Amino acid sequence: MCTVTYIPTGKGAFLTSNRDERTDRAPAEPPVTRYAPAPLTYPKDTQAGGTWIALKGRCDAAVLLNGGFQNHARRHSYSRSRGLIILEIVEANAPADCFETMALEGIEPFTIILFTGGRLMRCTWDGSRKHRKELDAHRPHIWASATLYNDDARQMRAAKLQQWYGKTAVNVESILDFHIQDDIRFNAGQSFNEHRDTIATVSVTSIDLTSPEPAMHYHDLRTGRTFVTRQPPAISDEQTAFHNFHWKMRRFLIRLRNWEYWPLECVYLPMVPAWLWLSMKARSVCFFEAANPSMRYAGFAGEHKSRIYSLMPKNTYPETLLCEAGISRKKVLELLHSAPFKFPLIAKPDVGERGVQVQLLKNDSNLEDYRRRSRVDFLLQPYIDYPNEVGIFYHRMPGELSGHISGIVGKELLSVTGDGIADILTLIMQDDRAILQLPALHTSLGEQLKSVPAAGEKVRLVPYGNHSRGSKFTDLSHRTTPLLTQVIDQICAGIPGFHFGRLDIRFKSWEDLEAGQHFSIIELNGAASEPTHIYDPKHTLFFAWKEIYRHWKILLEISMANVRHGVPRMTFRDGVAMVREHRKYLKLMRKV
Repeated sequence: MCTVTYIPTGKGAFLTSNRDERTDRAPAEPPVTRYAPAPLTYPKDTQAGGTWIALKGRCDAAVLLNGGFQNHARRHSYSRSRGLIILEIVEANAPADCFETMALEGIEPFTIILFTGGRLMRCTWDGSRKHRKELDAHRPHIWASATLYNDDARQMRAAKLQQWYGKTAVNVESILDFHIQDDIRFNAGQSFNEHRDTIATVSVTSIDLTSPEPAMHYHDLRTGRTFVTRQPPAISDEQTAFHNFHWKMRRFLIRLRNWEYWPLECVYLPMVPAWLWLSMKARSVCFFEAANPSMRYAGFAGEHKSRIYSLMPKNTYPETLLCEAGISRKKVLELLHSAPFKFPLIAKPDVGERGVQVQLLKNDSNLEDYRRRSRVDFLLQPYIDYPNEVGIFYHRMPGELSGHISGIVGKELLSVTGDGIADILTLIMQDDRAILQLPALHTSLGEQLKSVPAAGEKVRLVPYGNHSRGSKFTDLSHRTTPLLTQVIDQICAGIPGFHFGRLDIRFKSWEDLEAGQHFSIIELNGAASEPTHIYDPKHTLFFAWKEIYRHWKILLEISMANVRHGVPRMTFRDGVAMVREHRKYLKLMRKV
């Protein structure tokens, strides 16, 4: 990462880096291909976890040089390693744009040579400002780190390159010979660095972009070993044409055999007579109206999650930031800096609907992409990585001190388990639940579908506990205990005007949850809550209808009791307005 060359040829280019490093630093790991989700090949620095050179896919490459334009005085510490910054940039869909938008305050100065989409760019962070310059990709270039070499040493290297280029056949071997000659590899006599007597060129890494199968050649000068890592062939269109007739028919048959995947209309339209019967008893088609007086429309539709969180006891839910639609990047960063948030984060619409537009954000680039695409207010929360997730259905009659748990659903996030032989795509093909998610998984995982998990390794495909996103729901109502009911009672008693709904909770263990420890309420849903334990594959559709009707009856009883205590009722006109408003919002939300 201290002397870098870019050598163009008629078939492509070579991007090569000398790693000049202290000899007492732990050796790097040779290059391997990882998936994020495009194939990303790079050697790994075992000390900081990042890299200094990376190849993404079949045409993008990047090399890191320490320092900006001039040598700088080092601070005692920095917020992140530059080797992690280059990975985040090269992983992005638009690496140059990622450099322009990412926050670099607290990062040590660096320069990245970026070759993407046939364009060559120099991206420099000097410690206070960013600089991006497009370079001529048809002529050779050489750079040397400003933290090791002065202008004279850099000019000498440029002259050496000009003497060499055009007189030598360009290939991997000749480029290695150029990089290990005395005037190009590290020479303490040419450096002003205070540690120059303990520094040496420990490796030369060259990215070959001149063939249909790009490769990374890693030459370990300490051991004399050479490693060649080639990019795997891309998954063919035939393999991933998951929208063709064959795959559509296969998904249709899976849904046909399993009612839990049927459209909501197929499940709920037969329940219309039951709804009308309860409406006649309540003398209102909106008989849910007064169940949860503190929630808009009792939490049936249109309620803001941010407002619901504000009603809940502190420390029972994740810390939450509300971002208005169209919020600027600067304002988002200010909000993040005001709270102790670290990636990964969860982003979701403030008014949600069955997991639509819920997304895991792994870095600044993901956040910026979500911010730009969102047309509605959204929330940011730390990702709660407890191993268990359940939905607990709770109800309490007005005036009563304690309530009841009427159902518990366990949520098994969509994942596959490796056997050390099959790739992720093959493992997905063996699971009907995962096959239903194939189009979305291909978009989110891309080339990662070709990676082969180790035997016994569990790979989480979707990090959210939504049935519509592939989670398996299991009826755990037998887990209801007096201790658990007491804990949920205490939580819900602290939520003003809440009598009916479902708490979606992540937690460390059942023992902890019953003790009221190590849990977080991800969502609190009101009158529109489904008793989602009905979606356990062992249950029949008739069981589901029975449970839905049972909970509607409870909803009616609670609502009528609140009406008798003076809670105002909704008119039919209010109900029509609610439906229209919700449909309009959903249409806008799905534009994200």
